[in-house]
Amino acid sequence: MNRILVATMMAFTMLGGTIVPSVTASAAKKTGYSRIEKWTSGFNHDKYRVKNKKGRTYKMTGKAKNIKLKTNHYLKNYKKTKWVRTGITQIKHKGDWMVYYYMKPITKKKHAGGWVKLTDMKPVKTYKADKYHTADFDTWYRTLNKSQRKNYVGWVQQGGASDGDGEPSQIDKSYLN
Repeated sequence: MNRILVATMMAFTMLGGTIVPSVTASAAKKTGYSRIEKWTSGFNHDKYRVKNKKGRTYKMTGKAKNIKLKTNHYLKNYKKTKWVRTGITQIKHKGDWMVYYYMKPITKKKHAGGWVKLTDMKPVKTYKADKYHTADFDTWYRTLNKSQRKNYVGWVQQGGASDGDGEPSQIDKSYLN
């Protein structure tokens, strides 16, 4: 009787040790980050410099509904480096949307680029709005509030990400309220 009881307990222990961990390992942890699609073509490759020395560049992994951002560079090490924008996406974290650019350094070719928040970089040339022209996208986007940024994501998903000049799309703020 004891042998049967011991053999049964060993069988349950072995099954529990192999089945249970595989079930829990397949359940992915929620990161709190999600994104809409990435656009890497059709954009002007504008030049940028570091604005936020505490900023970082990231690698993105995972699915769009649950992406992971892993730091691969610290911008404090690239204060004098010029960067070029080659891609764009919008990432949601804790309900707030932000534009991220894929940036590659121009002056230090051996270093890989990464995804950077729009607010961590500043364009080399900026254009403020006047009577006949709109502001450049970076200046325009920084003026949006949280609800306008959320509405902008929906608008971009329906209408595309770039305008005729190869810049990220802008629309009149009255449509975003």
